[in-house]
Amino acid sequence: MFDTLPAHLAALIGFLSGCLALGLLALLAGARLLRKRQHEAHESRQSEIDALTDHNAELRQQLDSREQELLRERQRSTRYEQQLQLTMRVHGELRGRLARLELTDQTLTRRERELDELRERHSKALAQISTLETRLSDELRAAAEKLDFLGRVRQEFSDSFKVLAGEVLHERSQALVADNSAQIGSLLNPVREQLKTFQDAVQQAYVQEARERSLLAREIDALKTLNQQLSGEALNLTRALRGDTRVQGAWGELILSRILEASGLVEGREYTTQVVLRDEDGSRPRPDVIVHLPQERDLIIDAKVSLTAYERCVNAETELDRAAALSEHLGSLRRHVDGLSRRDYAALLDGRALDFVLLFVPVESALIEAVRADPGLYEYALNRNIAIVSPSTLLATLRAASHLWKQEQRNRNAQDIAQRAGKLYDKFVGFVADLDSVRLALSRAQSELDQAYAKLSTGKGNLVRQTEQLRELGARHQKALPADLVADAGDEE
Repeated sequence: MFDTLPAHLAALIGFLSGCLALGLLALLAGARLLRKRQHEAHESRQSEIDALTDHNAELRQQLDSREQELLRERQRSTRYEQQLQLTMRVHGELRGRLARLELTDQTLTRRERELDELRERHSKALAQISTLETRLSDELRAAAEKLDFLGRVRQEFSDSFKVLAGEVLHERSQALVADNSAQIGSLLNPVREQLKTFQDAVQQAYVQEARERSLLAREIDALKTLNQQLSGEALNLTRALRGDTRVQGAWGELILSRILEASGLVEGREYTTQVVLRDEDGSRPRPDVIVHLPQERDLIIDAKVSLTAYERCVNAETELDRAAALSEHLGSLRRHVDGLSRRDYAALLDGRALDFVLLFVPVESALIEAVRADPGLYEYALNRNIAIVSPSTLLATLRAASHLWKQEQRNRNAQDIAQRAGKLYDKFVGFVADLDSVRLALSRAQSELDQAYAKLSTGKGNLVRQTEQLRELGARHQKALPADLVADAGDEE
């Protein structure tokens, strides 16, 4: 269509030139006619000359008119060329915008898929958070109930064991002097039976009241197993009490090690043993165990295994000897309490140590006899930030520490889930903002596309109509615009 414009102009110029040629030919013909008839009729010739002159003037006027029309056509052709260039530029821009729109549409489709995936993940994350919150609440409530129940069990066990061990050791002290394994076994059989009865009762009550608390059941079973081991090691205790200090220390470390294993804590991660510290005066205190707690706190455990005086108390033949040995045993415990109170573990551990230290007495009956002789022993130790513990109470304490670590891990998991949910929400908000920006960009592009189409085919004086007018004027062309596009362009210029 566009390559016919020069041909149209050439045709128009040819038409005008033909008109001029015809006029000139007419003038020449008239002149010849005038010469031929000059001799025939001078008057007629003169009138014809006048007529030809008038006709020539008319032709000149027509020529001037044609020249002005040609000038207007040239100006119009120039405008058409400018509009055509504008149309081609707009067409190129439209193609670019259409390509960008297609790319934007693909991006929008991809973003919609990502949005659907994010919505699904967000829903799953919310459901998981809700489930974890419910589970955490249930576990915290169960843990509180377990700790309360364990405290009651520990107190009942301590009271029962205190009475049983005191009576047995007091009534059968003469039998221990014989140092006969069979007699020791028969001596401890009532204790075993009473412990077995008590343990069965505890387990039966636990099964009846909390069958679903499997974790606490394992803890009670571990406590039962430990107490059975302690009962089974009574012979080893007798040998250790009669051995030297190093043997007693090794035996105490063994008991402490087994309690730590039964507590569920992991060595090297949640507790360390035989840590050598350095004091300002150059001394090197070495606590037996440092239990690490959440929030960078430490719990010190120091074992008291010097039980020679207690062995003499048990094997004393007279009440006077027993009282003297018991007094020496009690004094040994008090001196150990005083020695521990003078050690500033908080400073040695950079403020991580708790305000109190656990003094571990591996023989339950030794602590019971000391407390029976001096009921204020616990208070005396607590006033010096020392807590005296036996195997059963130490196990309960360490189990509580293990629960604290589990609860800390749950809290960390919950915090991590909350952080991930926050990041997911922020990412979702950003994606919604991007999606809204894409929507606005599409809306602007659609508006600009509509405006461009209006200039092309639907608006007043649109390009399609103007180019069709060129075709109607005789512009040469080989292709035609689509009929529906021409129909939309209308008849107005």
